[in-house]
Amino acid sequence: MKYFYTLLLLIISLFVRGQNQNITAEQILDSSIIFCGEFTPKKASELTYTAFMPDSSTVTIDEKRIEGEKYTQSILSMTHVPQTTFFNGKNLTRINGDSIIKIQKPETKDEIKLRTFTNLQFGYKTLKYKITRLDNQNFNNFDCFVVSATSKNGYKTLNYFDKTNFRLLMVIYPNGNKSLMIEYAMKEGTLINTHIVNTFSNSTDKQILKLDRYKTNRTFSDLWFDCPYHDKVEIPENIKKGHFSSLNGPDTEFNRTDKALDYFDENGNLILRRFLIWTNNDTFGLISEDDIKNNTSLESNILVRIISWNSDSYVCQWIAGKYTDTQDYKLKK
Repeated sequence: MKYFYTLLLLIISLFVRGQNQNITAEQILDSSIIFCGEFTPKKASELTYTAFMPDSSTVTIDEKRIEGEKYTQSILSMTHVPQTTFFNGKNLTRINGDSIIKIQKPETKDEIKLRTFTNLQFGYKTLKYKITRLDNQNFNNFDCFVVSATSKNGYKTLNYFDKTNFRLLMVIYPNGNKSLMIEYAMKEGTLINTHIVNTFSNSTDKQILKLDRYKTNRTFSDLWFDCPYHDKVEIPENIKKGHFSSLNGPDTEFNRTDKALDYFDENGNLILRRFLIWTNNDTFGLISEDDIKNNTSLESNILVRIISWNSDSYVCQWIAGKYTDTQDYKLKK
C-alpha cells in the first residue's frame, strides 16, 4: 500500500506540473509531500540549530520530536534567558526563565502539534487541516502557489510553494511572523531545512537559523517531553547534588556538590574538577580547576541547564563555545 500511494502521488505530481492553472490545493500539498521524501510515523528525531539573533548574539535551539506525537524545544545561551517548551501529546507548558506558563488555548496547542512533524506538510495532511488554494504570488526569484491551512480550532497559516518543485518556501503565521526556508538538504531520505530566516510582525528584526546537527532513530526518555515544574522553577536537592553517571553519550561519572563537579575514572580516582556556580534556578556554569590556574579563555566554560527529572535521573542541555549537546544522567546509588 505504501508503494502504491507513493506511485499515485508521483503520477499526480507529474500531471499537475503541466496543469498549473487547474491544480488543486490538495494536489499541491501531496506534491510537496513527495518532494519532502520519506515520512515515518512515530519516528524520533533531533535537530539542533544555532540562531543568530537581531542583537548579533547567538542561542542554541534543540528540538526533539516523536513524529505526530510529542515535541520539546530547549533554548540555551550565555546571554539570553533560557526557555523550554514541553508537549507530551496532551499537556503544553512553556518555561521562560523563572516563569511557568501552562497553555490551554486550543489554537496554540494546534500550533505545537504541527511542530511534532519535521515538515509541516505531513502535519497538515495527518491532522486533517482544511486546505484552500489562494491566488498565486510572484517574487523576484520564485513563482509560488499559495495555500492556506486551517485547523479545526482555527489555527491558520499561509504557505508558499515553489511552482517548479513544490518545495515549501515560506510560511506566514497568524500573528504575522514569517519563516523563509532558504536552504535545505536531504538527510536519511527526508528534507531538512538547513537555513531558515524568521521575521517578525511590525519589526525589521530577523532571526537566522543554521542547522548544526540532525539525528534520527533516537530513543528519548519521556523526561524530555514531560514538564517537571508545578508552582515554581526549582531543582530538587537530590538532583542538584549527588553522584551521577551518564545514560547516553560518553561514559561519564561525577559527584556534584554545591561548589564543584568531581569526575572519576573507572577505578574511582579523581581525574578532573570543575568549579560550579548556579546562574539560574535550573542552570549552572562550570570552569575547570586547570582553566583557572592557566587563565584559559572563557571559551572553555560550560553552561548546563537541567531540563527535566524524576526521582533518580535527569536530562540536560549544555553549551561550551561552539560545542553543544544534550545528555541523560542517572543517580548512582
